[in-house]
Amino acid sequence: MAAPVAASFFAPSFSPIVPRSATLSRLPRLLADIRACGVCGDALPLGPRPVLQASTTARLLIVGQAPGAKVHASGIPWDDASGERLRAWLGIGKDVFYDDARVAIVPMGFCYPGRGASGDNPPRPECAALWHERLLALLPQVRLTLLVGQYAQRYMLGARRKASLTETVEAWREYGPDCVPLPHPSPRNQAWFKHHPWFGHDVLPALRARVAALMDAADGASAAASLIASPTSAHRGARIATAHQETHTMTQGTIEIQRVYEPLPDDGRACFLVDRLWPRGIRKETLAGVTWAKDVAPSTALRQWFHASGTDAAHWDEFRRRYLAELDANREGWQPLADASAQHPIVLLYGAHDTEHNHAAVLRDFLAKHRHRK
Repeated sequence: MAAPVAASFFAPSFSPIVPRSATLSRLPRLLADIRACGVCGDALPLGPRPVLQASTTARLLIVGQAPGAKVHASGIPWDDASGERLRAWLGIGKDVFYDDARVAIVPMGFCYPGRGASGDNPPRPECAALWHERLLALLPQVRLTLLVGQYAQRYMLGARRKASLTETVEAWREYGPDCVPLPHPSPRNQAWFKHHPWFGHDVLPALRARVAALMDAADGASAAASLIASPTSAHRGARIATAHQETHTMTQGTIEIQRVYEPLPDDGRACFLVDRLWPRGIRKETLAGVTWAKDVAPSTALRQWFHASGTDAAHWDEFRRRYLAELDANREGWQPLADASAQHPIVLLYGAHDTEHNHAAVLRDFLAKHRHRK
């Protein structure tokens, strides 16, 4: 395996001189070569299928481990439960995450390495040796690099890495502001998240703020470029307004819903129980730290009508109409949730068995539209 590049990559003295015109022309060719690579194909159980994304304008670089079987099948990086959690950590949606003009995704191994006794095999070492140093040198706008998992940290940090992943992540301030080491967001790491609550309390809020500021800066630069290119003041004003709106939307937190009987998120997201009645079989201490926002739930009369009427299309549409009318008249109930979701990702918890036809789904969409309404 090639020597780690990160000791120099993150050092202030590292500044590869690559002319912009050369970067623009070389990166597409390099990406094409990577995607056509079959060097270790015989060692891959499903064959080669390199999965990555990059562009010369990307400001956020995510260095992970290697694609899993699901990502291999789809060809989309982080297209799995780990990716959902990672996006929640960052406070960005798929529209931003998969925009290669903003986000570069470069795993240590580009192809699915197969499974071992306790999970997926380690990334193949050939990728780093053949491609990484050349690829990273062609990403001149990167301002923040996330090192997800021990393999990325070992390669990119070199001697600066601590003795264990936990120690490295706990020392995250030492690597900033241009680098943040993270644990892998895999569901297999539930025990790690449970035993290290400081990660959700300390690291994630700072990470989300850093990502939001980075994306704000990227959109600001884009707006400035548009202003220069616009032929009239009217066009300039329209483009600046559009860029501002896109930035505003991008930095909002995501709003997710889940059944209260599922394991609670342990990644620092704020959780709100939005049922009017306390869920059966759930002890109070189980939901310690969860805010019970019962006043935002449907009225007792509406809830009883809905349960008695069924969930066919006509009744569901009527329930939505009535519940939205209640929400319109109940700003005091939903405004705290809207304010919270405007700042960071939140999770709405509900007890209903139906994961599609429930009031939390209606409330989620309502909050997404009204979170900046005062």
